[in-house]
Order: sequence, then structure tokens, then C-alpha cells
Amino acid sequence: MSTALHKRPASAGTRNGGVPARRAVIRWSWRMFRREWRQQLLVLALIVIALAATVLGAAIATNTPPPANAGFGTAQDMATFSGGSKLASQIAALQQRFGRVDVIENQAVAIPGSINTYDLRAQSQNGPFGQPMLSLLSGHYPAGPGQVAITDGLAATFNLKVGDLWRQGTTSRQVTGIVQNPQSLLDEFALVVPGQVTTPTVVTVLFDAPGLAPAKIGPNVQTLRSAAASNPLNPETIVLALVTVGMLLIALVAIGGFTVLAQRRLRSLGMLGALGATDRNIRLVVRANGVLVGVVGALAGTVLGLVAWLAYRPSVESSAHHVIGEFALPWIVIGPAIALAVVATYFAASRPARAITRIPLVAALSGRPAPPKQVHRSAIPGVVLLVVAAVLFTYTGKSNGNGGGGPIALVGGFVALIVAVILLAPICLTLLAALGGRAPIAVRLALRDLVRYRARSGSALAAISLGALIAVLICVLTAQRYGNVLDYAGPNVASNQVIVYTPNGPGSGGGNGPNGPSTPAITSTPQSQAATAQSIAAALGSHAVTELDQTSASLQHAAAGRSWSGPVYVATPQLLAAFGIKASDVNPDADVLTARPGLSGISRMQRPGRTCQRSRRRQRPR
Repeated sequence: MSTALHKRPASAGTRNGGVPARRAVIRWSWRMFRREWRQQLLVLALIVIALAATVLGAAIATNTPPPANAGFGTAQDMATFSGGSKLASQIAALQQRFGRVDVIENQAVAIPGSINTYDLRAQSQNGPFGQPMLSLLSGHYPAGPGQVAITDGLAATFNLKVGDLWRQGTTSRQVTGIVQNPQSLLDEFALVVPGQVTTPTVVTVLFDAPGLAPAKIGPNVQTLRSAAASNPLNPETIVLALVTVGMLLIALVAIGGFTVLAQRRLRSLGMLGALGATDRNIRLVVRANGVLVGVVGALAGTVLGLVAWLAYRPSVESSAHHVIGEFALPWIVIGPAIALAVVATYFAASRPARAITRIPLVAALSGRPAPPKQVHRSAIPGVVLLVVAAVLFTYTGKSNGNGGGGPIALVGGFVALIVAVILLAPICLTLLAALGGRAPIAVRLALRDLVRYRARSGSALAAISLGALIAVLICVLTAQRYGNVLDYAGPNVASNQVIVYTPNGPGSGGGNGPNGPSTPAITSTPQSQAATAQSIAAALGSHAVTELDQTSASLQHAAAGRSWSGPVYVATPQLLAAFGIKASDVNPDADVLTARPGLSGISRMQRPGRTCQRSRRRQRPR
């Protein structure tokens, strides 16, 4: 006879059974979860939906804005110059000072028969910094002077395909490929080899100048640090805050579910205790079940969110106008969201786990739940936190007239308010039962049952109250936002109107509006600008052009809070006629005419400044 040791026995503790006992109860909890997962379907569904919405929402929120390095490629600094005789010396100075540079030359070319333009761009596809700004869709990059690669938009405009000969005035080039700028899909350009742009309009130089401020480098210099300024209220922070509140609500709902599940397993847990399991082992069974629910729900929700993101990603690309990778996901948000789901279900199961071990073993074997104990809790902590939240909110509102100041006090107020709602919810049930003494019998029975089982109904009431509180806050803040006359939100022109800005007009945007690119100013006369506006209107099938004379004057509110935002135009007879206003209808004592209701009732409004600039508005027929 021979003996052999097939498996080393685990070391057992002296008090709670050690590792073998914990391993056994975890396996038993896993078997019970697989058998009774339908009874936990509500909590599972909440976690799956929450994680799927988190993955999809965070991916959309973080990928919709332009990339942080848009226009910079892999460089940290960018200098922009206009063409001229000093261009070569400026580029040489940067190259001598900082070493490697990547030069991108652009020449604006008008599309025949259209008001749109495209860029004739000279850029090397192997440049040290600009490679992320080029992507080849088909064909190959240009390799010589007689070759060009165009975007798919230009290919559709000029009806070109790879291999065609493209004639531009007296120059003919063969189309070798279709390219795009992954960082801006709205960028329409024709790519040629360096040296083929003879009269560049704008020249961009990419380089690295670590540790130097733009002012110390030279004029027209931007750094990636200044362009992508950090904002604490970025999409990642907002989504993570929403996930935290959502998981708190799920945990409050899950407390009642795990309590009912533990009572259904009361006889099985009593048998486990009769076999020698300690109170810690029994608590581990319930807590392990909560962890399993969180893990399974989080993984299923993450997979569902990934599938939804992969299906919706092309639509996000088309609306965001830049290329988005399949797995360009904010894992810094998704990872904590998964952890929060597991932590929420663990703490939700901890309360019934402690309560189930207080039931005597004989009562547990009989399957009779212990009668609920009347727990008398003081309302003072909840009331104190409610007062603290009100004080913090008041301080936040006074720190800035529009409620935008004191972010620490604002967050602290919300935290105190949430904790106060959770503490006061069970007490509110008692008050409702006392007030419902003369209610119908069905209502009285429901109220008494809720009061009797406050351990699980109180958490559910807190979850409902927090959900209603969030909805009310959204409605109140939205009403306050849109009700502020000085913070107008809405369209500035009708749907059949277009504003054309003059090159040196408002915003100095080079004719592209207040947010247009910084192109060199164009010298033109008001007569030529008026003729250009008339030709644009005629191309759109309209002859109704109204000149807008914008002054440098502005309206200022000499009080705390928001001030006026937006231009102020001169009420010329032509502008009044466009709005159907007769000069006789205007009060001679009026200083400002406005369509914003309520502006006339605001006191302490000031109007400094008196200079005038021009832009033109044309009306397009519907």
C-alpha cells in the first residue's frame, strides 16, 4: 500500500476556518448567484445600463471636441507667418535656434463658380512634426512637381479620381492619391511636394521650444500648452461625477434588493451556520454575492457600451469632423466607473449581511424572519446637514452674481444635501404614517408596511428623492440660465439670413466672422465690400442686403453678475425697415432698441464707446 499527497491542504485558521472556509463560501455564493440571478435582475439591469451609458457618453463627450494637438501635429509650438520677402529668414532663424522644424505652406485658391476656396498645400508626408496631419486614403503621395494628392471633397467638386490629369490655369498635375487631414475633416486642400507653392498665403512652422513662453520666441507663436488650457470642468470630470451620483442611487436601490434576497436565503444561511460557519463567513456569503452582481453587471455593461460605441462612432466622426479611433476611449473614466459599480454593490450588500447575522440560528433554520426592530434615530444630523447645504449654496450664489463662483462650496453643498436626504428619508416615512391616520385603509396599510420595514424602504425613498432632486435642479438651473436677459442664448439671425463680415470688421477674422482664422488683413474700400456682398447675395438668389454698422460701444451692467455679451449695431433707417419698424414708432428718448424681453427693466445699465465698424447681412429666400 502506498499513499500520495495530490493537493496540499490549505492552512486553516483557529477562529473563522481560514482560507478553506472563505473559499468554500465564495464558491457556494457563486453557485447561488448562477441559480438565482433572475431574482437580482433589477440591480443587474441598472448596473448594465449605467455602465453602457457611461462608456458611450464618455466616449462621445471626450471625442467630440477637436484633438488637443489639432494644428500642431506632434510639435509643442507653432509659428504662423504670411508670405513675403522675410519668410525665408524667419524660418531660418527658427531652425537655427530650435533645430528641427516642419514647414507647411498654404496658398488659398478660389474654386471657380463658387465662393469657397481650398488650399494648395506644400507639406512633406515624412516631416518631423506634421505626420499626424496627413493620412492617405487611396493611391500614393505626390513624389514630383507634376503630381498632386487631393481630398475627397475636392475630388467630388472637380469630378476627379486617381490617375486623372488636373489642370489649374496653366499648370497641369496628375492626381496620385486621395488624402485627408485626420485632425480636421473639413480641411480641403491639394497636396504637392515642398517647393511647389510659389506665393504662399499662410506658412505654418512646427517646432519644439521646451520651457519657453510664446512671447520669448517671437510674434505669431502659439504653444500647445496655451492652446489646450486645462479646465477642471472637462468632460471626463463631469462624466465621472455623474457616474458617482448614479452609482449612489443604484446602491440605495440595491440595499432593499439584497435585503429581500438574504431573507429568502435565510434557511440556507441558517444551515450553513449549523455546519459551523461563523458570522464572518455568513456575512462573506452576502457580500460576495453583491460583489458578483457588481462585477457581472459592470463587465456586461462595458461590453454593451463598447458595441454601441463602435456602431455610433462613424456618426460621431461625421459630426465632430475629425478621425476618431475605434478604441479612443476615456479609460480614465471607464476604469473608475467599473470600480464604483463593484464598490456600490459591495456596500449595498454589507447592510443586509450584518442584519442577517443578528437572527438566532434556530429562527433562521425555521425560515421565519425576525420581527423588524424599531430603530429610533435622531433627525438632528440630517437637519444640521440640510442647514449646512443651504448655507453653502447661499455662499456660492453670493460669491458671484450668476452663481458661478465658489466651486468648492458648491460641491460641498451638494454632498451635504445628498447625505441629508439619505438620513432624513426613514424619518419622513414615520411622519407620513402619522399624517395618514385618516387616509383610506389601503393607504394606511401601505404606509405602516413602509414604516415597519424602514431598513429597505428608507433607502429606496432616498434614491427616489435624490432622483427627483436632480431633475428639479436641472429644471431650475435651466430656467435660470435661459431667464437671464444679459446671458442670451438663442439664434442671432433668422434661418433664411446670413451675415457676411468684412475683412477688417468685427473680430478681424479675415472675412470669416469673429472666430475666423488669423489671416492677414485685406485692404478694401466700403464700395468694394458692398459690391462683394451684393455678388454673394446674387449667387444665393437674393438681392436684399442690409448694411450693419457695428459700434465699439457696448452695454455694461454696473452691478455684480453677468454683463452684456454681443455686438451693438446702429439703428439706421435701412436696418429699421428690414425689421418693419417705422421711425415714428421709436420713442425719441430711447437709447437702445432690443428684442430681448426684460432688458428695459434692468437698472444700472451703461453704454460706453462710440466708434463704428461695418458688416453686412444678406437675406436668402426660403
